[in-house]
Amino acid sequence: MVNIQKFAARWHWPWLLAVGLAGLVYANTLGNGFTYDDTPIIVNNPTIRSLADVPRLFLTGYWEHRQSGGNNYRPLLATTLAVDYALWRLHPVGYHLTNLLLHAANTAWVWWLLRCYRAAPWLALLAALVFAVHPVHTEAVANVVGRAELLGMCFGGLMWWSWVQARRNAEHAGRWRALAAAAYLVAMLSKENMVVLPAALWLAEVLRVRRHLWRVGWSAWWTTTRPFFWLAIPWLPYAGLRLVSQQGFQPTGVLSGNPLYAQTFWERLVTMAGVSLEWYRLVFLGFPLKPWYDAHNLALTPVWSWRTGLGGLVTLGLVVGAVAAVRRFPLLTFAVGFWFITLALVSNIIAPLWTPLGERWLYVPSVAYAIAVAWVLVRLGGMNSQQPAAAWRVGVSVGTALVLFIGYAYGTSRRNLDWQSDWRLFTRFLETDPQHPLPYTSLAHAWQTTDPAQARAYYEQALARVPNFFPALLGLAQLDLREGRIEAAHARLGQMVAAKPPEVVPTDADRGLVHALYARTLALQGDTAHALEQIAEARRYGLRDAPTLTSCAITYVTLGQPAEAESLLREALDLGVDTPTIRFNLGAVLLRQGRPDEAERHFAAALRLDPSFAPARLALDRLRPADTP
Repeated sequence: MVNIQKFAARWHWPWLLAVGLAGLVYANTLGNGFTYDDTPIIVNNPTIRSLADVPRLFLTGYWEHRQSGGNNYRPLLATTLAVDYALWRLHPVGYHLTNLLLHAANTAWVWWLLRCYRAAPWLALLAALVFAVHPVHTEAVANVVGRAELLGMCFGGLMWWSWVQARRNAEHAGRWRALAAAAYLVAMLSKENMVVLPAALWLAEVLRVRRHLWRVGWSAWWTTTRPFFWLAIPWLPYAGLRLVSQQGFQPTGVLSGNPLYAQTFWERLVTMAGVSLEWYRLVFLGFPLKPWYDAHNLALTPVWSWRTGLGGLVTLGLVVGAVAAVRRFPLLTFAVGFWFITLALVSNIIAPLWTPLGERWLYVPSVAYAIAVAWVLVRLGGMNSQQPAAAWRVGVSVGTALVLFIGYAYGTSRRNLDWQSDWRLFTRFLETDPQHPLPYTSLAHAWQTTDPAQARAYYEQALARVPNFFPALLGLAQLDLREGRIEAAHARLGQMVAAKPPEVVPTDADRGLVHALYARTLALQGDTAHALEQIAEARRYGLRDAPTLTSCAITYVTLGQPAEAESLLREALDLGVDTPTIRFNLGAVLLRQGRPDEAERHFAAALRLDPSFAPARLALDRLRPADTP
């Protein structure tokens, strides 16, 4: 017979095992580069280039430098990226190290907070281990900008812990609740969906004293609920900051790829009943994983089908089971409640978002799954009592846990490597979802300069699946320009300009780039007046977008106006758009004007920003004599 409870009780620091495993499983992310959304949010983001600009991050939207209307407000995330940039510039290892440490801290929170509610040490450890290695977390941890989820949970954990300390220390309860309110505010400033955390905390506190509440009645409910008004206080500065920064509480503009935007509440409820099967698949199995979900790989119509029915039944079963478990198994009730509460804002039911589903959104809700799995393993092994458990039961439980942990850890380690580069990420996406146009388009982007023929083939495959797929049309126009197919590029871009939806509002960097490229085709055809009109539109839509501004500068040079190109590029630097391409093109313009010394400084600056930037290296080699160090 094995007394597993005494064994766990003697083990004073089991959380270190979970934290160490989290660090070990994600250690291979330290060799990854910047991938996917890292490029626009870090590599091409002028707003994080200087710590002096940090106050401005609290007065603008997260995507505002590229696209208006998303109303994503995450100034704390942007601040941490600015700190990382100050420390590491564009060397990704430091950014990935920050993410790894945050995930390790969150794993520790899972352990400590469960112990705060007197969960058995063995159960808390198993839950922390499941959370540490679950593959669905790879997007949040391995993709740098997934840090929003990591930060939100980290400060949400601080809020939770401070609240428990206030309950335990009545003399200083006010101070602890003030700290909880401050942590809650920081969590919301990290990621919008953290606003629901007080509801999950309230559920935990109610379940903790459930018997007292049933016995005493409404007065006890009021006593338990009243302190939560402390957590309403952070809403005042949070709402105020969103108002000042002109970020509303619902996305506006073009919600591309998400037809849920046009559906009623009840229609979205039906649609998401079917989509919920994807949530359950991801959290139970953890594979296959994809970087993007939309109408191309999900059924997003409010039509009853077997998926809708099954998803609805699973959801209903979870709710009924949670209610039935309140008296005997409150931890299961909490797990189910936590799952639905933390998914509420990203479910697309309350309000439609930019995309119907995201793997990183499961980072916090997956705590519920970790708790449920740990509870099942503890019950399976007979570890839920002080009496010694049968050795065979403990063996079955431990064996099951090992199989689960090894499988998850292996899947996570492999998936981390997919996030090394866009090429690897979208090659894997193509394998798992060959009918989606995005992986073809992204792979074409990666091949544009090295293998134009392969890039064109990928773009054409994307358009064969979705003929009006905007990123593929834009990429193909860029490729046409590179290869000198001016007429083809002019026709394609002209159609894109004419087809621009009326709800597109500045800023929209992709639309800005369309206008900038169209201006280049007009300039090459000698249409100066219309080219200048398109430059004006491009600068209106892509005011701080490096590709847009670079293309506008090239157009000015084509029109014989190098001074205008220099002015535009210097203005970009003044706005903080300090990228290798901006520096290189400014150097090229200065060299064209017979100012080689100034040009050399900007070529060198481009290489400092990105030592692998080949055009700047080639330009410097041509400028400097062979014997110059």
